[in-house]
Amino acid sequence: MSTLKNTAAILLLTSSLFSCEKVIDVELNPADQKYVIEGQITNLKKGAVVVISQTTDFENTGTYPGISGAIVTISDAKGNAYPLIETQEGFYQDTLLLGKPGMTYHLHVKLNGSEYMATSTMPDLVKMDSVFVEKDGSNFSNRERYLANVSYTDPGNTVNFYRFVQFKNGVKEKTIFIRNDERTNGNAVTAPLRYPADDDNDLLTGDNIRVEMQCIDQPAYQYWYSLDRGALGDGSAASPANPVSNIQGGALGYFSAHTSEIREVKVP
Repeated sequence: MSTLKNTAAILLLTSSLFSCEKVIDVELNPADQKYVIEGQITNLKKGAVVVISQTTDFENTGTYPGISGAIVTISDAKGNAYPLIETQEGFYQDTLLLGKPGMTYHLHVKLNGSEYMATSTMPDLVKMDSVFVEKDGSNFSNRERYLANVSYTDPGNTVNFYRFVQFKNGVKEKTIFIRNDERTNGNAVTAPLRYPADDDNDLLTGDNIRVEMQCIDQPAYQYWYSLDRGALGDGSAASPANPVSNIQGGALGYFSAHTSEIREVKVP
């Protein structure tokens, strides 16, 4: 028996450029239509953003309507509450709210009689040492190509999780770049941002590359990891229809309190 499928657009939020881009289509039954809540607070200006959308019919893939009329609040562990203003359809923001490392933040969304909540603690900032571009020295691809690399020193006294977001000439690379420090705790690290071999959006001489390094907490890492595994279709327990989420109340998505640092480099 065939069933009509719904599609959930999982979007990527970045503090450096508040653009949304589809990464993976999550297949759901019609009865499973859900809201998608994607929120973040960072240590940068204009970094407190929540985007709310909804799953759509499979035939409407490519159209992911923003959801208006929600009451969205971010509060901190000290009891301070900050309402977010809807600046465009489905896009809620506080342009003045700056997150602080070590602080725990709570997201609260009221929408059409339902409530959705999430909690995230902002890790300490781990600074980039450098960003540079060099030729890929691995056999991962069957062609010569350039890769951006991020160098940093991992603190040895904590467990750390990282996400990197790469832009080429202002356009975000779709690949999910995440790392933990399971094998690099306390070490100097050079992380190549290696994209799939079948990605034809190669870095070319003269291209401007912008890299954002995010220090994320474990729930955010688990979300991105499960989303990446689902996109690759490896059959893991975190299937494409069920990415790990820290949103309570039945919505898809995530809430992340993270630090961000941004650097730019040109491809030689």
